[in-house]
Amino acid sequence: MKTTRPPIYFEKDLLEEEKFLKILKKHRGRFALITDEKVASLYSEPFLTFMKEHEFDCTLVTFRGGEKSKTRKSKEMLEDKLLEKQMGRDTLLIALGGGVVTDLCGFVASTYCRGVPYISIPTSLLGMVDASIGGKTGVNVKEGKNVIGTIYPPLAVFIDFSMLTTLSDKEILCGSAEIVKHGLIADRRLLSELVEDLDKWQQRDLDFLKKIIIKSCKIKQKIVNRDLKEGGERRILNFGHTIGHAIEAIEGYTLSHGEAIAIGMIVESLISQKLSYLDEGDFDEIYELIKQMGFPLKLSDKVTLSSMKNAMGHDKKGERAIPRFVILNGIGKVQSFKGAFCTTLEESLLDEVLGWMVAEFNR
Repeated sequence: MKTTRPPIYFEKDLLEEEKFLKILKKHRGRFALITDEKVASLYSEPFLTFMKEHEFDCTLVTFRGGEKSKTRKSKEMLEDKLLEKQMGRDTLLIALGGGVVTDLCGFVASTYCRGVPYISIPTSLLGMVDASIGGKTGVNVKEGKNVIGTIYPPLAVFIDFSMLTTLSDKEILCGSAEIVKHGLIADRRLLSELVEDLDKWQQRDLDFLKKIIIKSCKIKQKIVNRDLKEGGERRILNFGHTIGHAIEAIEGYTLSHGEAIAIGMIVESLISQKLSYLDEGDFDEIYELIKQMGFPLKLSDKVTLSSMKNAMGHDKKGERAIPRFVILNGIGKVQSFKGAFCTTLEESLLDEVLGWMVAEFNR
């Protein structure tokens, strides 16, 4: 299978698209549809009917959804179910679901029988604009998010816009954080469009959603294609995540990814301002947009200066347990730091911004 640059197809009804059927027909073996219980209740019946009509041998494998299920134990359970069904190296996995599903299924695919192909069909906005693109797979452990995993791209990613109609406001908001991030790190025009027509986004104007989602996906795809293994530039996609992932771990994944990353982007924008790479006016604009989008911006008293510094010691960008941060160089650009695209901070500055964060959001 190809290991780089999988195509992304934007569709309006996946099961009626020839491209999808063509890829399935190329596979000569069996299929396993991997999804969570909630997504299965919405989409598994028509999907399995479609597979049966085209005489594809497809087995449904489900697990309990949610970030708390993104564990080594869940991966083992999925592998055991595949083994029970005697699925071999001729198996093609189909990940149908949000980021938890695509991350878990991709991780299983990367190690099952020493690697089998998979297709990613994200059903959440977060999955569409972030988790399904770039081939990152993994699970969470108590020390941090996505600490254990692989980089294993799918054969293809299929984004079906009709699935947006089933999402709650909270799920839309969660994915919106990653779209804001893509604008902040790479395309000020994308952010400007979102600001100018925020009412269209919040009212779910489908044409506007499609336009913004496609632009967001292409930003990430372009960055990943230049640096698949995250040796340099791909690190810019972690803007807001050094802080955000630490918050998620401390809060026991009770906050959505988007809620945590929204706070992370505000704090890391403040760091950028304190380092004189971002104007105060730009920081205010970023903070105001994130507030207007409706993120709760609230933390529990478990989030403290000491708990944050401990959690950030497990960040994957860190060196010798010292966290490194992606720094904005204005809106739409990132400071390169000689190709590292992230940097460590003086402890006094880190303490200052973390102290501000705790005071600002522990309400």
